Order: sequence, then structure tokens, then C-alpha cells
Amino acid sequence: MRDVGSIDSLMPWNLAARCFILELDSFCRSYMLTKRLVSIMKKRDGFTKDRILDAAEEIFSNKGFDGTKVQEIATAAGVNKAMLYYYFKGKDGLLISVIGRIVQGIGDAIPQYFSDNSDTVESIDAFLDFYIGYLAKNGSFVRLMAWEMLSGRHIQAIAEDYIIPIFSLIREKIVEAVSRNMIREVSPEHTVFSVVGMNVFYIVASPLFMHILGEDPLSPEMFAKRKKAVKDLIMYGLVPRDDEAKK
Repeated sequence: MRDVGSIDSLMPWNLAARCFILELDSFCRSYMLTKRLVSIMKKRDGFTKDRILDAAEEIFSNKGFDGTKVQEIATAAGVNKAMLYYYFKGKDGLLISVIGRIVQGIGDAIPQYFSDNSDTVESIDAFLDFYIGYLAKNGSFVRLMAWEMLSGRHIQAIAEDYIIPIFSLIREKIVEAVSRNMIREVSPEHTVFSVVGMNVFYIVASPLFMHILGEDPLSPEMFAKRKKAVKDLIMYGLVPRDDEAKK
């Protein structure tokens, strides 16, 4: 027979062990619940920020920075005005974030078109296809940048934070392609300026072109023609001629 006294002596330890297990279980459940809540809150924050950025992009592009009111953006986004200040610190920070979000989309795409083993000419052609299509989908961004270039208020911050890093990366790829005799010896800077100008001006001037052409220059059919024309011009200027290739 077991010693009853010894069993009784173990009871406090058994009780302590059970309490510990219950506390541990409660902690684990609370921890998992907290993680789920944090995950949900992050997704909700991201969704709210995107709604604000979408509304701000549309209104800024139509009215410019000075003509836009914070309350107007908040109403369009379906949020309290205080949320804009919470996420973006104010109207200036919001505008820069709007531009940064779209410019970053271009920067994120560059590595997939210009890998170390890629054919440079084909990569440039594919990147032009992406870039022109990207601007077509983000016409409000192009109009917004036109407003900002005219006012000059936020241009330095936009250039330093977003434009210069992407410009430097593309310039580096062009210099590399020239050194490998993959493309003609062109000015990297002016090549980039020409690509940007041919596409940005077409979108900004589309109201004028509509009267000239008698049809919407931003319609899918017309923009497809524009894309082909721009790519033909750029690639004709970049690909070496037969007589140059022999040198």
C-alpha cells in the first residue's frame, strides 16, 4: 500500500503545477489573441492609409495643393480629419506620400527588367512597355506632378526622396549598356529626360490633343498607338546602326 502521508505531501505540488499550466495556457491564448489583433490592426491601418492616399491623389491632381482642403480629402476617404494628421502629419506630408507611393512602383519594377544576366536591348524595350503603361494607369499622378513642377513647393523633397534614387539606377543601367556596346553612345541623362518628356507631356496635354485629333488621346486604342510610337523612336535612337556596330 502507498503511504497516504506521502501522497498528501505531494498535493500542494500537484496544485501548483496545475495552476502553472492554467496560467501558461491563459498566457499563450492571450499572446495568440494579441498577435491576431495586431495583425488585424495593421491590415486595417494599411487599408485606411490606402483609402486616404487614393482620395488625396485624385483631389490633388484635379485642384493642386493650394486648392485642396484636408477636410475634402477626409470626406472623400470616409475618415475623420484627425486620421490624416495621425498618418501623414499634415497636408504636405500627405502629398509627398501620394507621389512617393506611385514613384516607388516604378523603382520596385526596375530590378525585374534589368537583372545582371538580361539582354539590355530587350530589357529596355520591356521596361518602356511597363513604364508607358504604368503612366497611363496613373494619369492623375502625372497631372499632380505637373502641378508640383509649376509650384516648386515640394519638388526638392520629392526629388531627393524618390526621383533621384530611381534616376541614378536607370542612368547606371544605361552607362553599363553603352560600355558593353549593347546600345549607342548616348547621353544617359538626356535619354531619361526624353523618355519621361514624351510620355508625361502626352498625358498632360491630352485635353488639347483631344481637340486636335477629334478623339480621346487616352483611350486604349490611341494610347496603344502612342506606346508603339514612343518605343519605336526610343529604340531607334538606342540600337546601334549597322555601320556603327562594325566600328
